[in-house]
Amino acid sequence: MPKQTKNTPKKTRAPAPAEKAGVGTSGEKKKRGGECQYANKVKPYLADIERYVRCGVTEGQICEFYKVGKTQWAEYKKKYPELTETLYKAKKALQTDLINKSFEVAMGYDYIETTTVEYKDKEGNVTGSKTTTYKRHAKADGNMIQFLLINRFSDEYARDPQAIELRKKALELAERGVIPPDQTEGV
Repeated sequence: MPKQTKNTPKKTRAPAPAEKAGVGTSGEKKKRGGECQYANKVKPYLADIERYVRCGVTEGQICEFYKVGKTQWAEYKKKYPELTETLYKAKKALQTDLINKSFEVAMGYDYIETTTVEYKDKEGNVTGSKTTTYKRHAKADGNMIQFLLINRFSDEYARDPQAIELRKKALELAERGVIPPDQTEGV
């Protein structure tokens, strides 16, 4: 066998035309790892993923937990509508839960508090216990009331009503084409 130098090209086998096109020798398309990875890493856990998202876990945290790259996760969301639908439903449920809890905190709510007291003898052994249940009331939270009024009913309760009016006018002008849409930022 002749010795190769830096200038002589290394001999390699040219791929068959079918291999170039991503088609196997039997004429069928080669499978890529994506579908198998989705079927193993994500699909069996859709119910768990929905529960996690509904509890406030981010998609980035889910990717880390299931060892799926963020780019691959984005491709799965495009390719598999059941994943996208699961994430959408879970985020909507989380949003609804948060809004309901915000209203509850703003208005005040009742809750039950349970305390247990253990009785010990001189040697430190537990001789008995007493559990007491109290019905408590959390007062209305003024800051949450203010937050909800400003963000849910901004027309009537905005901190700066003139700024909101200016934004509306700028958006109307941008829709009519009087001013470019990129100049409405910061208004």
